[in-house]
Amino acid sequence: MATPNDLSAVDVHTDDVGDYNVSEAGWYAVDDGGKVVLGPFVSLAECDRAIRDRQQHIIPKVPD
Repeated sequence: MATPNDLSAVDVHTDDVGDYNVSEAGWYAVDDGGKVVLGPFVSLAECDRAIRDRQQHIIPKVPD
């Protein structure tokens, strides 16, 4: 089974916490398999920054 690599920021509202299997509302990074990977964050900007940081550690750097 392939490991999901793409992460998207999702704003989970109080009414939707059960759908995402999280305990509180906020911004979350969700992989392309629908699994919450990071969060909660208070803002989209904070979530996006965490996604970028995670991807920089996962994606191997190509030598110049």
